[in-house]
Amino acid sequence: MSTLLTVAAVVRGVHVAALISLFGTLLFILLILGSETCAAGRRLRRLAWISTAAALFLGLGWLIAEAAAIADAASFASALAASPVVAFQTQYGRWFVLRCVLLVIVMALPLGRRTGLVAALVLAGAALGAQPMLGHAGAMGGMVGAELVGSELLHLLAAGAWLGGLLPLFIVIEMLPNEAAASACRSFTPIGLASVLLLAGTAVVQVTVLVGGLPGLLGTEYGHVAMVKLGLFLMLLFLAALNRFAFTERLAGSASHSRRRLQVSIAIEMLLGIGVVVAAGLLASLTPGTHEQPVWPLPWQPSLAALAEPPLRRQVAVAGTATAAACAAVACGLIWRRIRLYLFGASVVLLAFAIPRLRPLFIDAYPTSFFTSPTEFSATAIARGARLFAADCDGCHGVVSPGNGVLARATPFLPADLTAAHFQTHSDGDLYWFIAHGFTAADGITMMPGFANKLSSEAIWNLIDYLRARYAGAAMRQNGRWSAPVAMPQFDGLCAGGRNIDRDDLHGRAVHLIALGNGSLAGTLPRINAITVLVAPNNPPEPRDDLCVSVEPQLWPALAIILGSSSDDLAGAQILVDQNGWLRAAWRPGEQDDWRDARVLAERLQEILAHPLTVSAPPGHHH
Repeated sequence: MSTLLTVAAVVRGVHVAALISLFGTLLFILLILGSETCAAGRRLRRLAWISTAAALFLGLGWLIAEAAAIADAASFASALAASPVVAFQTQYGRWFVLRCVLLVIVMALPLGRRTGLVAALVLAGAALGAQPMLGHAGAMGGMVGAELVGSELLHLLAAGAWLGGLLPLFIVIEMLPNEAAASACRSFTPIGLASVLLLAGTAVVQVTVLVGGLPGLLGTEYGHVAMVKLGLFLMLLFLAALNRFAFTERLAGSASHSRRRLQVSIAIEMLLGIGVVVAAGLLASLTPGTHEQPVWPLPWQPSLAALAEPPLRRQVAVAGTATAAACAAVACGLIWRRIRLYLFGASVVLLAFAIPRLRPLFIDAYPTSFFTSPTEFSATAIARGARLFAADCDGCHGVVSPGNGVLARATPFLPADLTAAHFQTHSDGDLYWFIAHGFTAADGITMMPGFANKLSSEAIWNLIDYLRARYAGAAMRQNGRWSAPVAMPQFDGLCAGGRNIDRDDLHGRAVHLIALGNGSLAGTLPRINAITVLVAPNNPPEPRDDLCVSVEPQLWPALAIILGSSSDDLAGAQILVDQNGWLRAAWRPGEQDDWRDARVLAERLQEILAHPLTVSAPPGHHH
């Protein structure tokens, strides 16, 4: 991250911290102190006014820093000149201006009156709740964006209620008598508990949408900052529990030094809260983990594949039971002191038995294991990969990939059979690592050389797309069907009226692909409840009202590879694609159940539509 972006992120974080302080202070006055005009109330109203002014001042600084970053300003003057443009001509700027208007109104309200206090609280909540629209969530759009905006709004309001109430609590403890201060702490507990539950629940949505799960958490800069934020949050929870169940009760009992200890603990809690807010500001300035290729840091990764095998499933079940018993023994040891040593010893023995037997739940991993292909399994990438394979790979692996190429006899190890069932179990990232870095046996002998110095990253991804298409074609030749889900290749098409389409435009609709031998419409084509796309090796026909055509020249050879046939034999073939974009069935002239009969074809499509594949995404579809 550049220095300018870092400055903008820090200023953003402190600006949001001021907003959180404003919201939390107003809520504290309303729910804890009520409308009393005591000295503590006057001081908290002054704190609310200061927080409002600080939010306005820091917000202007954030706007200037963002304008400088957007305009790539070389000086403060140029950043100032760009600020009005950013403020009034961008989504970020318009929401920021709205926030400033709300804050100005808050400053003008009479906080000494209950109606003014309630109005100020609502406006402060709206100003704080606008934050998602100034970041990643507001820019996403769609249902996912709306879900993320809602979760972030609740997340911010919960943070405001909890973290924003810490400084008012600190002030109240200092100014009120012991029993009254302890009562305020107890009254604050339900607010803190509700806030923690909301923070935890909404954090799950954010981790799913923005972090990218465990790979994004461990393998991206965004995930690393998120882990720092999580660590600070857990420390906050510990201090909050300590304050409520230890220091507060001692304060109520008039224990010596209890007031000072509680204030010190709350002060530390406030500092941690500021750290959480600043970390959130950094996250808003970083690319979300879901948009990065995560670099996996461990030599293994969790996997449930072993549970498909009964012997391993029983082994893992026994080990899991032993692990649970070990945890139970530790918990009991914490309760019953007399037999604590025996229980702890039993837990060590149980874990020593269980841990080695849990090994099947972990498989080998590589830094690129969670990389996903950026090519979208396009027809162009498949065709390019075919040429690369012919030039660099088929000498060892063979033309049809059985591992028996002409050079295989000269190698110390038999090359991998790329049509074997185990091939499909490897992720895109695993295949990328194998091709780029090769294999080395335990004795140091090179089983396959790496191609990182010879092939570009794009070329390796093209090879992977081709290998997946080739695997599908081998299964089709052998079994007459695809043994693993195969995505419809990405392509460019044209429909009537000059409307351009690609694969993504067809999502949600069944697709009927027809391979035309000479690029002309011969005979009557069957009509079914699907979008028909005609594919020709060259000179595609003109689209008609009810027909679209592919204008992607490489779609013809790509489909031939996926069907396990040659380009010369593809003419007349038909393929049905379900509404989720998966190739489901194929027919070629001479086979049974003639698809040229519209009734037969419609029955086959109806069966597919009734049972669509619900796999999350085609290979290489994540990006």
